[in-house]
Amino acid sequence: MKTKTLGEIIKATMKEKGINSSVVARKMNLSRQAISQIGLRKKFDLDFLQRLKEASGLDFTAIAYEKITDSTSAIDAQHTHPPALTQGITINITVTTKNKEKLENLAAFIDEVEEAGKRFGFELT
Repeated sequence: MKTKTLGEIIKATMKEKGINSSVVARKMNLSRQAISQIGLRKKFDLDFLQRLKEASGLDFTAIAYEKITDSTSAIDAQHTHPPALTQGITINITVTTKNKEKLENLAAFIDEVEEAGKRFGFELT
């Protein structure tokens, strides 16, 4: 069974769901051709996939994550829905300042990081 590329999966899913590539292209500020030729692409960055999610309502970030973390895992031709992520990533951030008055801004900084994480589909705990 032939393994599909992420671009082929995206194109097939958009067709299956009846999603108009012109509308998605306009929402993403891309040419219609860029979206209609998406099936030819083999690599996608997470920013593009997030913008595609916002424009089309389709989330392919889990498939991209799966390919990054397990390159031996193949997505077969029947697989058109992204699997749920079951793994977590722990990131430790150290914040330092020489000016203790800047610590007053720490709560606002944390709020901004949490909001940015939500925009990219992450849940910070």
